[in-house]
Amino acid sequence: MAARGAGRAEDGGYPSPLRAWLVIAVLLLAYTIAFVDRQILSLMVQPIRADLQLSDTAISLLHGFAFAIFYTFLGMFLGRWADRGSRKAMIAGGMVLWCLATVACGFAQTFHQLFAARIMVGVGEATLSPAAYSLISDYFAPARRGRAMSAYTMGIFVGSGVALILGGLAVTAASQEAAVTLPLAGTVRPWQAAFMIVGIPGLAVAGLMLLVREPKRQERRKGDHPLPDMAETFAFFRARAGILFAIVTGFGVNAIISYGLSAWVPSLFIRVHHWSAGDIAFAYGVILLTSGCAGILCGGWLADRMTTSGKPDGALRASLLGMAAVIPVVPFVGLASSPALALAALAWTSFFLGVPTGIAPAALHAITPNEFRGQVTALYLFAINLIGMGFGPTFVALATDRVFQSDLAVGRSLALVTGLAAIVAFALIAAARRGYGAAVAAAHR
Repeated sequence: MAARGAGRAEDGGYPSPLRAWLVIAVLLLAYTIAFVDRQILSLMVQPIRADLQLSDTAISLLHGFAFAIFYTFLGMFLGRWADRGSRKAMIAGGMVLWCLATVACGFAQTFHQLFAARIMVGVGEATLSPAAYSLISDYFAPARRGRAMSAYTMGIFVGSGVALILGGLAVTAASQEAAVTLPLAGTVRPWQAAFMIVGIPGLAVAGLMLLVREPKRQERRKGDHPLPDMAETFAFFRARAGILFAIVTGFGVNAIISYGLSAWVPSLFIRVHHWSAGDIAFAYGVILLTSGCAGILCGGWLADRMTTSGKPDGALRASLLGMAAVIPVVPFVGLASSPALALAALAWTSFFLGVPTGIAPAALHAITPNEFRGQVTALYLFAINLIGMGFGPTFVALATDRVFQSDLAVGRSLALVTGLAAIVAFALIAAARRGYGAAVAAAHR
């Protein structure tokens, strides 16, 4: 297997496919745990609001800005580390930090304590994707990179789906038991127990991450060049400023849809359609695990097929197809008159949101030399988290609290925010296609 993989012309110098896909499996597990720890909050909005006396806007800050503050602003430093240091050690250390911080969320007694713990979850998770995407690019040749990155990014939907189902079980337990007794922690509320329980498994995966072998860094500049200093780094980003801005901002705005839906769809079904938290948790979790994952895999396959057929902008073309399919349907998640129609719109939207989600980093790596990929990935994550996670849940909450001024208007708020975001994201990625082919050629000189 190794000899055959090494001997393929298009994969010269890359690790064997078997080893590469085993690494993807470990990274997917890590990303799944990251999203479970990140998204477990979404199904526990009602009990946390009741216990801590919070508004929708305060909950949105816990969902978005508390997590995104340091996740976002530490990104460029961590991206530079990923371009130079041990990526597996970076991921393992970050996992230990965010898992312990998730457990700490369960001990919170006030908004400020929960806010601080969520910040530390963000600090830990900020280590994962810059290092993971850098590893993937060194394990997979460009023609197979779209599928590999999509498989890793599938952790978003797997983790979110599992978080919804686990959160639903926790909220169902809350309606039956006033308190839960755990070893060492003592007697706590069910939502607190949920944080404590989901934070523990990631510690074992952190140990597994240390077994991953660091691959040779591929696609470096030819000749005996030292690693670029800060002046060269700034020169690269200046030269690519226009196209990088369009791509990272476009995908960042697109993330407003994902984070807005994940934060407020459960509340929509609870408030408007009178579903129980457990029922919508199961339904939404299944949609993410099926439609979302299928969309991500389809996007990776389509991008690789377009790229190997001679279209250097294959990742952007595939992304635009997915984005275009979202625009006419996403408002009906919030505006549908029946829960069945809302779920159908949600399944459609989740599939086509998945298409660009997995291949966005591949689109960026195609125009970026290896020496800068960790930092470009960090810039992409900066946009995804500051724009998508930071503003997505909060824009919806502000529309509900300030514009429509009714908890029952959360569906109209979702339709307004996600509908506008879908249009703006499509326009930005369409603009990025101009000059993309020349940027790909320049990156591989």
